[in-house]
Amino acid sequence: MLNRDQLTEMIQGREAEPYDRAVDVQVSRLRQRLRDDSREPQLIKTVRGEGYVLASTIELRNSCA
Repeated sequence: MLNRDQLTEMIQGREAEPYDRAVDVQVSRLRQRLRDDSREPQLIKTVRGEGYVLASTIELRNSCA
């Protein structure tokens, strides 16, 4: 899980300011591209007061033929 401050530093190279919504806007845009419903997200979950977490199922495929 990454919090807003960590994400702001990673994507913008600066510390987050109070009431900075840049990360929220980026997450919203990413959800739109992934077609992840913001009301009931399945891929990018919001952890209130903490940040965001990527919640995805990973399937392993057997490469033996």
